[in-house]
Amino acid sequence: MSTREIVTAYIQAIESMEPDAAEPFLHPDMQNVEHPNKLNPAGKHYDRAALRAAAERGQAAMSSQRYEIRHMIVEGDRASVQSIWSGTLKVAAGPLPAGHVMRAEICSIIELRDGKVWRQEQYDCFW
Repeated sequence: MSTREIVTAYIQAIESMEPDAAEPFLHPDMQNVEHPNKLNPAGKHYDRAALRAAAERGQAAMSSQRYEIRHMIVEGDRASVQSIWSGTLKVAAGPLPAGHVMRAEICSIIELRDGKVWRQEQYDCFW
């Protein structure tokens, strides 16, 4: 599979909200850096186990999510992905009621190692 195909399949696996779906795409040393944003003002660093826990929390909080890939630039084992994310809340979150659709514009820098997602930097702009 090409870098573009791996990254696209990985994003589709995340979109499915099944915590096991992304596992085949993750490098054992996978790291995710979420830069500060409206929902996570301090940002956060995740290893593979923390990503799985976050996916499980997301599955409990969201009834569905969608990633619309708008642009992808691939250079070797690295891809820059611009997407629009939307997610429907399963449960109320603060002032937002269950059923509310959250939205964000996202830029992800995804690096592969050995054909697996090794590092991801996430820039999320919620609106």
